Amino acid sequence: MQRMKKLVVLLLAVVMMITVLPVQAEAAAVKLNKTAVSLYVGEKVTLKLSKKQSAVKWSSSNKKVAAVTSAGKVTAKKAGKATVTAKVSNKTYTCRVTVKNPYLNKTKLSLAKGKTYNLKLTGTKVKSWKSSNKAVATVSAKGKVTAKKAGTATLICTGANGKSYKCKVTVKGGETDPGKDTNELSETKVYEAMTALKTDYPEGMPWTNDNYYEWKGGIYLGGYGCAGFAFLLSDAAFGSLPARQHTDFSNIRVGDIIRMNNNSHSVIVLQVKSDSVIVAEGNFNNSVHWGREISRSSIQETGTYVMTRYPQ
Repeated sequence: MQRMKKLVVLLLAVVMMITVLPVQAEAAAVKLNKTAVSLYVGEKVTLKLSKKQSAVKWSSSNKKVAAVTSAGKVTAKKAGKATVTAKVSNKTYTCRVTVKNPYLNKTKLSLAKGKTYNLKLTGTKVKSWKSSNKAVATVSAKGKVTAKKAGTATLICTGANGKSYKCKVTVKGGETDPGKDTNELSETKVYEAMTALKTDYPEGMPWTNDNYYEWKGGIYLGGYGCAGFAFLLSDAAFGSLPARQHTDFSNIRVGDIIRMNNNSHSVIVLQVKSDSVIVAEGNFNNSVHWGREISRSSIQETGTYVMTRYPQ
């Protein structure tokens, strides 16, 4: 009996020792610091594994698009897509690389005499700006274009990458654009004028709060981001006709600009339906977007005002 008691005590002691032993934390999984990256030609990024590994072998599925060194440094070579892979023993870690070309926000520009516009180069730093005809249009070191007299000029931006980017400027002779013939103004013509810009401003083209447009509609001198894009399309449809504001959200027409989302976003109307509108917009996920449908109830709830340029 005594031996049995001693055996029980010994077993209990062993159980207690097991329960108080620290549980070893499971080793954290090794990860790549980036699994997807977007670069402009000439840009570089260094990929790293979350834990130091020996004998890491780096490779690219398309070296002409994105090259990678033995240390994981990726260099964007030309527009396209590639997959960069880090291989350690029998394990692989991948990063999808998208390479884009730097670009000017406008390659063609039409201005009235005396008007200005800000050109911007995205994807590389600017080295210099110059105009082929300063008598027609000048351009500052920061890309501000000033229309001087009727004619055409080519503005040339040289990037830090050594490449040139051009914008053809046409200057009209009058102090202001003549505007649209109000007798021929219709929602169909307004729609056609706006959607004709899809070629220059395609779906998904980057458009952020850095993009500015000077407006001819009055009320505001111009706008950045979503407002700037709405103003751009508005001028294409209405020329220099003046705008006015109202808050009757039941009275919306094609070409009207709606300020909504509690005064934080601007859209321009492409189509009006009984219970919704179809819009175009800039700075929608940092890009140009055509064709989003917004319910009238959403506009009523979050709308601030409507700007229209149809004559009263």
